[in-house]
Amino acid sequence: MIKSILPLGILAAAVLTSCGEPQTITNTTTQQKRIDIELADNELFETSKILAYLDNEVKYLDDANQLFLQGLDAFKNKKNLDSADYYLRQSILKEPSGKAYFELGNVFMDEKNYVMALQSYDLAENLDYQPFSKILYNKSCLYSLQKKNEMSGQYLEYALQAGYNNLDHISKDKDLESLRESRHFKPAFEKGLRGMSNPENLFWLQFKKLFPKYPMPHTAPISMNQAELTALQYISYDFEKYISEMRDEKFSREVSKGFYHYAQVYETDKFVGIVYIVKDEFLGLGAPLAYRLATFTHDGKLIDKKFIAGSEYLSDNIMEATFKKNRTIHVNLLEPTYEKDPDKEGYQDNAIVSTSKVGYLEYKVMSSGKIVETEGSENDTAGN
Repeated sequence: MIKSILPLGILAAAVLTSCGEPQTITNTTTQQKRIDIELADNELFETSKILAYLDNEVKYLDDANQLFLQGLDAFKNKKNLDSADYYLRQSILKEPSGKAYFELGNVFMDEKNYVMALQSYDLAENLDYQPFSKILYNKSCLYSLQKKNEMSGQYLEYALQAGYNNLDHISKDKDLESLRESRHFKPAFEKGLRGMSNPENLFWLQFKKLFPKYPMPHTAPISMNQAELTALQYISYDFEKYISEMRDEKFSREVSKGFYHYAQVYETDKFVGIVYIVKDEFLGLGAPLAYRLATFTHDGKLIDKKFIAGSEYLSDNIMEATFKKNRTIHVNLLEPTYEKDPDKEGYQDNAIVSTSKVGYLEYKVMSSGKIVETEGSENDTAGN
């Protein structure tokens, strides 16, 4: 039962009809497309129905993401399990995702509802939640809490081999107390470690491999629809050690922002360069995309980071970045022209109809991994 502390406007935005079809919301995909499969609240754990629903032509990705962030905030920051359960379920009804099922599983764990927690983690796995090692570790905890120590040990071994690296937490986690006191812990732990070359490196590699590679030169698009953005995969909060912006100045999760894998653009014997996207989810479909280039050592230590493309605010010019093989990034500064005067009509639901070039920048990723602004010629085509 959802508690009355939830804002009435938020509840209204998430209400479902009796047949499970979302009501019209201003920022949803057009209703002219056909819905083949409908999803009801009592079908959230029917895997075949979930997978079939994901093939629907109509998508409610933006609505689902906003509800997910509200659920994450309720769970991680406010510790309100009722609200978290509600928002995560509503997010899944809009558009099922591995991240929503994983966090719903965590809510069930806190509620000691281990049957539903296991079902949630299974669906998170089916929907390719990352890091996979965290699902395996949480299953180990789940079985330990039920004193099913042999199964708990098996999943701890799997988690270690898949890259779970918080060894200190394993020795202290109260959820694993039953396993640690059993004869299954030591062999499972040792076998898991033997399957790892280096736990920190494996966790880093698991993060790094989620960034696709593109042929060079490559120009980052200045806009994407929500389906294109979601296809890049949402960066899990379990990877926040690599993305410092995932925590705000109060060291809470920055749940107003969405973080997405975009590309691995450079790799040398000294560093790896990745690009991720930051989007203010509460601005909806028209929110600007801010691309950040970050360089890391091969064991995941941050070297440098820079806002390199897109825009951080709707009123800003747009940076159109082209990444080249020689580790230079050519950036055209584009001034957008909107369909309506933004000074009078604002930016919400105000489409960009054209852009004009108003400036130029160039950056270079040095051999050390440092990102510096240079004075290259904008007509220079070398380094393709």
